[in-house]
Amino acid sequence: MFFVRLKILLFIFFLPRIVISYEFFSIGNEHVNFIVDICKLYRTKPIIFLYGQSIKEMEMKTTMFKLTRALSREGLSTTSFYLSELHKSFYHANRIVRPYYIAIISNDNDINEFSLVTSTLDMSFPMWLVLFIYNGHDPDYCHNPPGNIFHLRFDSEMLVRCNTENILREWYSIDIDSNRTEIEDLATWSIEKGITKIASDSLYERRYNLKGFTMRAVSIKSSPTIYMNRLGELDGLLGRMLRELCVTLNFSFKVVSEVDSYGLWDPKENIWTGAIGELYSGRADVSFSAFSMTKARLNVVDFTFPLLASKISLYIREPELFAFKWSSYFLTFSKSVWIAIFAVLIVVPILLIFLKMKDKNDRSMAQLLSDNFVDIWGIFCQQGLADFPNRSSLRIAYFSIILLATILSAAYSASFISFLTAGIHILPFHSLEGFVEDGTYKLSVYRGTAEYEMFANSNDPLEKKMMKLMLDEEELSANILEGFIKICEDPKLALYSSDLLRDAVFLEIPCKIVRLETGRVDRLAMVLSKDNPFTGVINFQLLKFINSGMNNRMKDLSSERKSSDMIQHQPIGINSVISLIFFILIGIILSIFILFIEKYLFDS
Repeated sequence: MFFVRLKILLFIFFLPRIVISYEFFSIGNEHVNFIVDICKLYRTKPIIFLYGQSIKEMEMKTTMFKLTRALSREGLSTTSFYLSELHKSFYHANRIVRPYYIAIISNDNDINEFSLVTSTLDMSFPMWLVLFIYNGHDPDYCHNPPGNIFHLRFDSEMLVRCNTENILREWYSIDIDSNRTEIEDLATWSIEKGITKIASDSLYERRYNLKGFTMRAVSIKSSPTIYMNRLGELDGLLGRMLRELCVTLNFSFKVVSEVDSYGLWDPKENIWTGAIGELYSGRADVSFSAFSMTKARLNVVDFTFPLLASKISLYIREPELFAFKWSSYFLTFSKSVWIAIFAVLIVVPILLIFLKMKDKNDRSMAQLLSDNFVDIWGIFCQQGLADFPNRSSLRIAYFSIILLATILSAAYSASFISFLTAGIHILPFHSLEGFVEDGTYKLSVYRGTAEYEMFANSNDPLEKKMMKLMLDEEELSANILEGFIKICEDPKLALYSSDLLRDAVFLEIPCKIVRLETGRVDRLAMVLSKDNPFTGVINFQLLKFINSGMNNRMKDLSSERKSSDMIQHQPIGINSVISLIFFILIGIILSIFILFIEKYLFDS
């Protein structure tokens, strides 16, 4: 009995200490209600609980039973892992469904364990809720975490609750390698009111300040969409947009490398070249030039929201034979109009015979018909009548014919001038199929662009044939202006490029070029390194720019600058009117020939 009483006294004596030593392992009803409210708010599936190995197995089972029962009533499924076993999670490994992790931190060992396991994870993929269910001492990890202990990124979504405080805080880090964790108050919670948000629901409405972060940028030489102007400022369509983006998000960039091309996959060296290679290797974070989206590039870099759309065309030097087609004189009117005109010229002289036969003159029907033909054709050729008839019926008839001829002449002149000023190119082909069938032209693209990659790796029969006409890779132009200069020097070379790039260097092209539409459209965007944490916030702001009309305004500014330098009215060369001069010469020669014939007949 003595020993039994002694055990009871010792148990009573040490019971408070035992309770104190394990009280931070337990999760009370308040924590359970809080977790249920959080899970109901986000409606995430599945929910995965994480806890440290220092918690006793029996106590953890009891806690998990309470949580699982409470969440199952809300239709939410749960599972649990040790913190150190997080990598075994099926959802995190396969990235099929975005999971919701609830990490329970009960002591300093759990913090170290959680910090170690997160060092090898992508912390932006899941959503996180971290519960500090003990009062930390030195340091206070919950309120003042030392550095970026959980290896967070800018796009990480982590909520943190310190013990039983009613404030929910959001943790993230602008730079994963920095020694700073950004902490912002997001919401409050109470049993009576539940969760009350005190910040915007949109992630990037809250996180719009990069606090002067400097990104490593790679630039492309001779980029037509972004460059430095005479004042040392970024210019070009994307340059002006980038300036606004830097101010809005409060960040800057440092050019760490300058390359000649956008970048292609080199199968011989098994590397990416150009700007894509710099991003893929991790030497740079972003490139602000306009990149075409391709499947291969999407696997190695992130694209921003498409900012520009441009038609793809085939350009050749204006052919030496640039003239008006002989048939163009008849293209001013449709066939039905021409048939009606010639019908009038034939039928009206015949009808006029019956009106003139009542005059009882001594001329035969053949003579009347020839006179009428001369009169009617003279009217349509803007010639006057030698004798205007006295009879009202004939006057009305001739007046109607003169009025019809005047209207037709005015309409023909207007249409003819349009054809004359616009001109019609006599091209050797009018489509990509015709280009391939012609076979006399070589094909060129801008080196290191998506267009070369498309032709080189395409399975399309037409594009395979075009690839056979492609210049050798070392012969391709290093920039778009050089490409147009080459087609000016070589009349048998065609350049496959976007209209946007052509417009950027239009004033510097040394010759006249002809554009052949291909029916294809290229969408262009800026690129960032793969899984870049700032892709989301940059896309968010760019979309706001587009929705507010800023994108179109910058395009208008670019167009205004170019139009001020362009000649509005181009002179018409003699080649454009050579056929018209030819007709005039034929008329003069024919008139002189008839004059000699008449003079010979009358003299004889």
